[in-house]
Amino acid sequence: MKNLSILLFLSTNFAFGQYNTFYLSPANSVISTGQSVNLTASGCTGTVSWSTGQTGISITVSPVVSTKISATCSTSGQSTNEVIVEVRSCEENVDVNSGIATGTYVFEANNKIAGISFINAGANVHFKAGKQVSLSTGFEAKPGSVFKATIGACTDTLYLQTRRVADKLNLPWEILWGPDDFIWMTEKSGKISRVNPQTGQITSVFSIAEVLNNGEGGLLGMVLHPDFINSPYVYLVYNYGVSAPLEKIVRFTYDGTTLINPQTLLDNIVGASIHNGSRLVITPDLKLFITTGDANNTSLPQDTTKVNGKILRINLDGSIPADNPYVGSAVWSIGHRNPQGMVYANDKLYTSMHGPLIEDEINLIQKKGNYGWPSVNGPCDSGSEPAFCSANNVIEPIFSSGGSTWAFCGLDYYNNSSYPAWQNNLLMVSLKNQTFYAFQLSNDGNSIVGQPTLYYTNQFGRLRDIAVSPDGKVYICTSNGSNNDQLIEIKPMAN
Repeated sequence: MKNLSILLFLSTNFAFGQYNTFYLSPANSVISTGQSVNLTASGCTGTVSWSTGQTGISITVSPVVSTKISATCSTSGQSTNEVIVEVRSCEENVDVNSGIATGTYVFEANNKIAGISFINAGANVHFKAGKQVSLSTGFEAKPGSVFKATIGACTDTLYLQTRRVADKLNLPWEILWGPDDFIWMTEKSGKISRVNPQTGQITSVFSIAEVLNNGEGGLLGMVLHPDFINSPYVYLVYNYGVSAPLEKIVRFTYDGTTLINPQTLLDNIVGASIHNGSRLVITPDLKLFITTGDANNTSLPQDTTKVNGKILRINLDGSIPADNPYVGSAVWSIGHRNPQGMVYANDKLYTSMHGPLIEDEINLIQKKGNYGWPSVNGPCDSGSEPAFCSANNVIEPIFSSGGSTWAFCGLDYYNNSSYPAWQNNLLMVSLKNQTFYAFQLSNDGNSIVGQPTLYYTNQFGRLRDIAVSPDGKVYICTSNGSNNDQLIEIKPMAN
């Protein structure tokens, strides 16, 4: 039967430093067919009403399929919380005989799985059988879908559970795992906060008054100094100005409570209401890499005297490294449109970039590399692109979305044994396609193997950024606006 990931949503009313404690347990509501599970509500001083029609702090349910169950506390100001009780069954044989719509599905059987119908575009489907996968005449995986079939024992090792850590956020842009084991977060309006990943408690760190929150612009990327205990520096990039938006990179010092001593490292970068780039990464050799967008001006990315449409590289004090490819310039690579994801892994720098309605890209960044924009979208494969690529030594992306845009955004690297399926994977989220992706890298890290695996499509809305904790949990934040955004934990289940 169809297996669904467990979802535990803790809907709470957050203010800085405050949260309520109404929640449902257990978090791991996983049963086999025919079994029951006891659900308990905690932290409610009033009446608990369940979607099953029952009342009381504890109920027993025996669903036959994976089912969403919610509970509401009558006490004023407390929210409705939800769990999904996942029902699993490794049957001997499974027939998948209905069309599969958008979403991620795993079908397992001890012996045989028969595929009888079709898989729609946007669906990610995995058939896993102990002995045989059989596809009937007419079975079709439509363009835009992902389908894979494997032979293997029926196990529970493929599954993930999600938990809402915090909600009522407003356009978070950067999330990262801090050395204090808190999630550090920016919001476009200018707020910097620390989030306790266990409780969801949000603590305000600082708010930057001069931030220009305009369209896609505002307070955007952030990174912490790698030796944060001894060098408690917080690097931020944001838009400022009025009639002609600009962008700058500023280093603050964290004094244990707030940010002090701002020092501008790079400013007067052209900004706009769109295409600001603005991811930051510090590499082990203590260089700060910065993505900049073309600020809706296509004359800038190929101009090596301008810093827009580039990947920039500076020292942590704002000075220009002597080994940069253009003497006295922060420019490291050129020809970028709007790179909104960046990660450094295994001595390589990767970026994800928005394309112009087509050809979103994942790129492997090289010193003095030219990535083609605006003359090239994605690979060098149409019209005048091959000639431009040949004349300008354009580096093609290691992945492209092809004839559509997914709105590639936050990017991170996963190599934790907690979830072996993601080892040596780039993890990415998207805005338009509202999807979480896992891209398998080649052993040398120079290419992407096959197509990505898709998760949580259209489940949480637009997804802005992603962060990986040292213990293998993954955190994503949404970008839906109107104080309706969330921070969500994705936790691998124990094998």
